[in-house]
Amino acid sequence: MVVAKLDFRPGGIFHYSMQTPDGMEMWGRFVYQEMVKPERIVFINSFSDKEGNITRAPFNPNWPLEVRNVLTLNEQDGKTTLTLQGGPINANEIERKAFNDMFQGMEQGFGGTFDQLRDYLDKISK
Repeated sequence: MVVAKLDFRPGGIFHYSMQTPDGMEMWGRFVYQEMVKPERIVFINSFSDKEGNITRAPFNPNWPLEVRNVLTLNEQDGKTTLTLQGGPINANEIERKAFNDMFQGMEQGFGGTFDQLRDYLDKISK
């Protein structure tokens, strides 16, 4: 991942690129809407071009242009639970269907990412 811009505050933008194993470059951006320390971060996620303009997903022309995400952190008995909920906004029926059809794959992808985060946090806390 290459970070082109990171302005971590409400109204700020995280603009980044990732490269697939076969060399395809994909750009994306988060626009942070709300931050409630230490409970919640709300952001709009989109695919973008190198300049940060919103574009269609390279893998599906029907993917929604914008997905609103709410990340919440809840502490109980000394443990923190991270929850991520998201869904398309300003989307038509075809875009909502494309999002719903890929939901299981997104769950698996985020699950793997969160597993890596858990492993990292376990490692640094020892």
